[in-house]
Amino acid sequence: MFLLITAGKDWFDFYSCGAVSQCLSDSGTLQLYTKSVMTTMLTILAFITASKAFSGRDGKLLRAAFVFSLLADYSFSLLKATVADAGTLSTILGITFFMVFQSILIYRHSRKSEDDKSVPKIYALLAVAVLAGIALIATGTLGLTVAVVVVYGVFVITSVVVGILAPRKGYFPAANAKLIRWGMVAFFFGDVCVGLSMVTGDDHSALQSVAEIANNIIWWLYVPAQLMLIRACVKPKA
Repeated sequence: MFLLITAGKDWFDFYSCGAVSQCLSDSGTLQLYTKSVMTTMLTILAFITASKAFSGRDGKLLRAAFVFSLLADYSFSLLKATVADAGTLSTILGITFFMVFQSILIYRHSRKSEDDKSVPKIYALLAVAVLAGIALIATGTLGLTVAVVVVYGVFVITSVVVGILAPRKGYFPAANAKLIRWGMVAFFFGDVCVGLSMVTGDDHSALQSVAEIANNIIWWLYVPAQLMLIRACVKPKA
């Protein structure tokens, strides 16, 4: 229901305003609250589902991941809705929390057995990306927001690759591994839409239209992605 409200209001605003960023931003407060409700419900569902996990360890990882997912979405929605001129802070905090979320998912989806507590080697790439981002900011090569977005791009690409390869690890039951694979693919394309939504163009321009249409698609990918990642925790029926 909240997804339909969010999507309906998004498209109504787009129809009413056209591709005018400020107009759409000013009329989009309702969606910020409905999105926060949806992410709260998803987090509660993750915590409930984790109690039925095929592995207690996987349940704990799922809960930890969704805590940071909740913090990220609250940063994008509630912070922006309640704090004046919090656009940049909202973006930086949200993306940073999602980096932690993706890091936990990478750990979760790279397990080979219940006893596998090794640190994924791919974390070295993430560390290099973070250090490179800090260097780019410090030298003034990239602005803070752009650098954070670029670094997050490394995180989410790594995470989707690890998720796609999860069935090969042999740790997750076959059905669960497929849910992880497709959940991460959906999440990746949702993030692609987020990236497109951050593009700006002149009012009513084709570029601005692409940005606004992408923004209106995000949650149609994000919610199914989260549901699949949650469902992947459940112990299969015999």
